[in-house]
Amino acid sequence: MRKKLLLIFNPTSGKSQIKPELWNIVDIFVKGGYDVNVYPTQKAYDAHDVIIERCEEFDTIVICGGDGTLSEAVQGLMELPEEKRVTLGYIPSGSTNDFGYSLGIPFDIAKAAQCAVDGNPINCDCGTINGKPYLYISAFGAFTDVSYETPQKIKNQLGHAAYIIEALKRLSTYSYYHLKVESEDYQIEDDFIVGLVSNTTSIGGMKNHSEYEPLLNDGLFECALIKNPSNPAELQNILTALVTQNFDCPSLVKFTTRKVRFISNEPIKWTTDGEDGGEHTDVTIEVVHNAYRIIVNNK
Repeated sequence: MRKKLLLIFNPTSGKSQIKPELWNIVDIFVKGGYDVNVYPTQKAYDAHDVIIERCEEFDTIVICGGDGTLSEAVQGLMELPEEKRVTLGYIPSGSTNDFGYSLGIPFDIAKAAQCAVDGNPINCDCGTINGKPYLYISAFGAFTDVSYETPQKIKNQLGHAAYIIEALKRLSTYSYYHLKVESEDYQIEDDFIVGLVSNTTSIGGMKNHSEYEPLLNDGLFECALIKNPSNPAELQNILTALVTQNFDCPSLVKFTTRKVRFISNEPIKWTTDGEDGGEHTDVTIEVVHNAYRIIVNNK
């Protein structure tokens, strides 16, 4: 009996590059032994809803889109009992594809589709922010809202460059936040301009060469904080440290954690997986170890 596969694709992600490749993808899956159903997302959070409604009908569900579409799918899976969470495949076709890079999945669409057929499933961690699941990054502060505030039309036209252009426009207008940060092994109180809690080897299209080598299923996320610079020279030192990956800079704080809490006196705008995560004064982020299974390149 042939296995059943559902292909959920976002027709607007990236530069809409999936459309001319669609039938080639379906052909690869059919040759791989699958009966294929195809579902183009119709609205925001559609992948989440379809996963919940139809997950049990299929042996494998392949997501084709950006990391935001994959995030929706994983959030849907996390609302199901563990025994009902089917294995995911991923065809990255967004503007940046940080998580696809972390998984080692080819960015060539046909090769990524073949990977979904021939690759090996691995267990993967996800996170929760105040109980809500997310895929690979929650963040606050300077530049972290660039992804969801950059118009989709501009993303499609310029790709990753759209994020860089928008970030540069904001360079002189960043704010800082006074925070208490508490984890199992680390506590700090200070003024910060950026905070990230992530499970990825790439952020904003830039490879993460941290001294903490991120592993996607070790039960740990990486927390990175940037202190508020007191003068232009400190800001320059921070920018230099980020570019050169010199983590001895005193303004950079990094540690790994299973659970971390952020407490502030004023509401802070958060993003999760590049989307609006709301404003909060008290945020707890926890790792869900081995939350789901996803197919990766076996080479």
